[in-house]
Amino acid sequence: MTEPLLHGGLVDGSNIRTPDQRVRVFVSSTLRELAAERTAAQSAITRLHLTPTMFELGARHHPPRDLYRAYLAQSEVFVGIYCRQYGWVAPGEDVSGLEDEYLLSTGMPKLIYVKAAADREPRLVELLDRVRADDQASYKPFDDTDDLIELLADDLAVLLTERFVQSGRRTPLRAAAPPTPQTAIVGREDEIATVVALLREPDVHLINMIGPGGIGKTRLAPEVARQCEASEDLDGVSFVDLASVHDAALWPDVVAAALGIRPEGTRQVVHLLIDRLQGQRLLLILDNFEQLVSAADQLGELLAACPELTVLVTSRIVLHLRGEREVALEPLATPADGGELDLDSIGLPAATRIEVLAP
Repeated sequence: MTEPLLHGGLVDGSNIRTPDQRVRVFVSSTLRELAAERTAAQSAITRLHLTPTMFELGARHHPPRDLYRAYLAQSEVFVGIYCRQYGWVAPGEDVSGLEDEYLLSTGMPKLIYVKAAADREPRLVELLDRVRADDQASYKPFDDTDDLIELLADDLAVLLTERFVQSGRRTPLRAAAPPTPQTAIVGREDEIATVVALLREPDVHLINMIGPGGIGKTRLAPEVARQCEASEDLDGVSFVDLASVHDAALWPDVVAAALGIRPEGTRQVVHLLIDRLQGQRLLLILDNFEQLVSAADQLGELLAACPELTVLVTSRIVLHLRGEREVALEPLATPADGGELDLDSIGLPAATRIEVLAP
């Protein structure tokens, strides 16, 4: 049973429902043959404070086919009860209402109960064979109404519990990929190696790659991300560019949006980040953090609450946070004669564009 149980908007708050809205359980069976079983099913459903949707409980001025189709369209769970009879096939129809109801339940979780019987009509046997092959249907035999009540009540309780737990599960964090570099890096191998080595140390969770504007911090950070992506010590690497964020209070919102974390009412976004990132062995790269330093305490709060999180910040200034490790980028030496780089000497084809990270 893999489809969402509460597909009618009960989980999604965009559809407002009245307070008396309950999960509707559609009961399908032949009417006269299984009248006692239908009453038993109604009892089991109402005992769980759910709403039984049954043909005999509806208005009479609608054609039967229109009535059960409308009921099915408004139901969340399908319950099929079968014994010997296949049901009546109306003129102009190829299947009975019993089979039509089952066919219309596609996409719904289905609880199927088959009463013990010495013989069954051939078309019902064919239908039950298809039901048994349905990977979204639970198929169980029963002997009497007491047996049916117990089975149905238990199965509905388990089904609702499973769906409730699934609806409350957190969606996976969205990967925030770093920009794809268009150039090769020359001259910063030592700094990259230093940062990567620090990231492998278990007690290091905040690294600040410091340097003046234009020195190459934004170019080095994606290279660090690329080298760390395959690490078995990390669950993932996410890169968030904060260059366009000038209100220090908004950096958690930008990070949350990049990771696919939705706001929840009036709850502070930094607390949402804490909730979602706890237990995550994530490398979070925050590029251009210098204009947000007044809110650095929030970053410290995030790191303190998420001990398995590691943050690499690029900044022009020190953040003065506990555990901060600094890697300073110094200007690269420029060749005195202003000559061109020898591409053959560094193993790159002549067509490759080289970016020398210097001021």
